[in-house]
Amino acid sequence: MVNDEFKQFMVFFSIVLIIIIVFSYLMFGLAGVRVVLGIVFVSLPFYLILNKFGLTEGEKAVFSVLMGLTLFPSLAYIFGLVASFKLGIMASFMAFVVAAVLLKYKAE
Repeated sequence: MVNDEFKQFMVFFSIVLIIIIVFSYLMFGLAGVRVVLGIVFVSLPFYLILNKFGLTEGEKAVFSVLMGLTLFPSLAYIFGLVASFKLGIMASFMAFVVAAVLLKYKAE
């Protein structure tokens, strides 16, 4: 079941995300919106990984963004040295998503 804290966080996060997307669009155009959505999608696997720890929703959101901005580019760069960087980005995203799914099913 979804608790009240999670529902409140999701409403707050959605409102903040919409405000940031509108501001980015007004300041930088479509490129700003793409950057914001990229940060959100890069942080998503880490949020799923952090679900298994006893963190609050706010802590998971902040840590997932920080991990997404540090670990994801590092792994994409390492994969990019072996293959092209586009493939490295896709491979690192898939690696983190698979890690999140495996962690979810292994914990059950």
